[in-house]
Amino acid sequence: MGLKKYTNINNIQGKKGSQFSSQLRGINLERVLIVAIDAAKFYQKALLCNYYGDVLERPFFFGVNQDGLNLLCSKIEEARMEIQAERIFIGVESTAHYYEDIVYELGKRGYGVTIINPATTYEERASALNWSKTDDLDLYAIAHALIQNKGMENKLPEGAYRKLMKLTRARRSEVQKRALVRIQIRTLMDHIWRDYQGFVEIENNKPKKKLIFSDFWGKSSLFFMEHFPHPSSLIDLGEERVWEISKENKLRIKETHIQTLLYVARKSIIKSTEVVSAELLLLRLAIKDLKRLDENVGLLEKEIEKELLQTDGRLLLTVPGIGVVTAAEFYSELGDISHFDNAGQLIKKAGTNPIIIQSGGTQGFYGRISKQGNKHLRFMVYTVGKSLAQHNKDLRPYYERLKERGKHARKAFIALGNKFIKIAFSMLKNRKPYESKQPDYRIFTEVKKKLLYTKMNTYLNIALAA
Repeated sequence: MGLKKYTNINNIQGKKGSQFSSQLRGINLERVLIVAIDAAKFYQKALLCNYYGDVLERPFFFGVNQDGLNLLCSKIEEARMEIQAERIFIGVESTAHYYEDIVYELGKRGYGVTIINPATTYEERASALNWSKTDDLDLYAIAHALIQNKGMENKLPEGAYRKLMKLTRARRSEVQKRALVRIQIRTLMDHIWRDYQGFVEIENNKPKKKLIFSDFWGKSSLFFMEHFPHPSSLIDLGEERVWEISKENKLRIKETHIQTLLYVARKSIIKSTEVVSAELLLLRLAIKDLKRLDENVGLLEKEIEKELLQTDGRLLLTVPGIGVVTAAEFYSELGDISHFDNAGQLIKKAGTNPIIIQSGGTQGFYGRISKQGNKHLRFMVYTVGKSLAQHNKDLRPYYERLKERGKHARKAFIALGNKFIKIAFSMLKNRKPYESKQPDYRIFTEVKKKLLYTKMNTYLNIALAA
């Protein structure tokens, strides 16, 4: 019986394994050059060996500049000539953002670079403790991951994907900073005026919490925190003057709210301004930071919306539960889907594919997710799953069934996010909007309510033009 022809299907690593094996088949493996690069902020290090792990160039340092890259390339070419290399595999761990310039510059010089997930090198590093010297453990782990074809991808995001990725990640960072500043402001107000965030009244021997402002971060609340954070300053002004100030600054605050504000100020325990002088200064600085961060987030969201509408990612806005920022972040982290044959490959890219645990001849079962992928995309899978479970009537039943089967909420969110990857893959591949089974669903209405800076007719013109 003859051997079957090798195909993408029968390789144990699927398409990825087939591509790798096709590059190696029929080649003397001693003529395969492996280049492992350990990227860092200042000190980059490289190791050159053949496929069997025989060291051709001992670990050396190089800089990410013209001289350093010239040195790296000259070492690669020397090793190529020494072993008459027929294939070169270069790998670098995706450490923070330090690896990006190396991948980009080597690409310009004609070298393909495989990006390796830190989780993969972590596992390789642990196994390498048994057989390698510890001085250059990271380089050995990267080289071994390359030899075992455990790389993640070979290209950095480009064009609209790169721009949206930078903008959405920057926005997430600013939102996180804003959250910390808001916690700081709440803590400071507890020291300056405890009841400002809410006060308690006893009714029928039962405590009931009441708010002065329904939105603590609204315009009116922030105005009084910025200009009159201490209760004594409002008491000195009196109701009539506070009312005049609110009208002058167009706060649109009701007279009853002003009366409540003054009532709480008079009833509160008041520390002197001298005692809380440090807190008052820190509060002014924190509010200044909050305004700056609010402005930054607004500018980023405006640019994100503008960029998203120029891409097929705008189709994701037709999905209930997916807003502009979420759509942009999810779309950019997915990357160009033309590089993938099916949605399962994208799930593996995220590292949200469950690991099958099996021993001997027993039937396997699904364990934890692999985490062998893009951590940003993995976070978005979770975020999207959580949002859809709350706001999408078509997909919520799937989440509820998982919960009924005993799934933890987090695992159910990941599973729903994986399901949406399949839906999004089909939408983007076929360039079709979301199809809802809800009788009250209207694409026009769904998209319109999400656009903050773009008129609906502009969105339709862009969509029709595409």
